[in-house]
Amino acid sequence: MKNNKPNVNLEIIEGRSFIIGREGHIYIDSSTASKQHAELRVIDGRVHLRDLKSTNGTYLVKDRAWVRFDRGFVDPRQNVAIGGKIRMVMELLAVANDFAVVDDGDTEIEIMEEPGRRANGACTGR
Repeated sequence: MKNNKPNVNLEIIEGRSFIIGREGHIYIDSSTASKQHAELRVIDGRVHLRDLKSTNGTYLVKDRAWVRFDRGFVDPRQNVAIGGKIRMVMELLAVANDFAVVDDGDTEIEIMEEPGRRANGACTGR
């Protein structure tokens, strides 16, 4: 995709599933984000986002208002709100891209401690 930052190679993440949340491939630092809040996939070069029945929902902007979003294809330049944190879909794809580059498919990823916080478990790469 041209003129979009960060740079993402969709071919690397095509067909793979990435979990967004407090315990997922794409970490959201918010107590209002579910452990496994949403799923991000690239299907035939298009970005698919799905809420995983999260407690507080996943939101996208539609007609200049935030609306609850269940599942569907999204524009990489679109903003998404998860756990009160607003991120451009492209930013989430960049994290997924970085994860896929270092992941060999079945790598177990341990969530490391942040200063003043306990580690909250591990997640398994898909």
